[in-house]
Amino acid sequence: MIQMIIKKTLEQLRLHLFTVLKWVLLPFALMFIVFWIGKSNGVEVSDLTRDTAAVLHGHPYDGMISMIGLFLWSASAAICLLTYSIIKSGSSVMKGIFLYGGALSLFLGLDDCFQLHEEVFIHAFPFAEKLFYLVYIGSIVGYFFRFEHNLFSTKFLFWIGAMTLFLISMVLDNIDPFVSHQVYYEDCCKFAGIFLWFVFYANTAYSVLSSEKHKTN
Repeated sequence: MIQMIIKKTLEQLRLHLFTVLKWVLLPFALMFIVFWIGKSNGVEVSDLTRDTAAVLHGHPYDGMISMIGLFLWSASAAICLLTYSIIKSGSSVMKGIFLYGGALSLFLGLDDCFQLHEEVFIHAFPFAEKLFYLVYIGSIVGYFFRFEHNLFSTKFLFWIGAMTLFLISMVLDNIDPFVSHQVYYEDCCKFAGIFLWFVFYANTAYSVLSSEKHKTN
């Protein structure tokens, strides 16, 4: 058993060592950039690498729903882009659904993760948050009308449900509080919308890939 492990490891080293070394440069390059950003802005570099709850001395479950939402954004993007990479060379009319769905998932996830429209870009110009909302709405509306015929061939009620919940969350975020726990309700709608978004793309990807598999058999 040990001899086999050593043999297989040596084979991997011979075949893939330089490829692994090239790829491992990417995370180290990112860490170098993070170090440079921290030093340039007077920020403790470990604050940029540790868990947020640890940096802020909070509880491990602080922001847990937001973190789960980020997992769902990431899963949606991965499902869409992986499905697109599988079917892009074929004749499936659903390619655009997954390519742009993956790009939207990635963009919305990054915004959610780093609070781009709420904290980052608002310092660049005062109307950043409103502009981002226009970009969101324009992207979603453009996506719908560009792929409406493809969407109608899916269980698109999940997608419509996600859009409705996102809209409700957006409205609650932009009006003065009129009920107690309004932020909680806003986040509930947002999280439920992200979940339906994920379910829509996971279900659609499964249907499309199953159909492609039957064609090749």
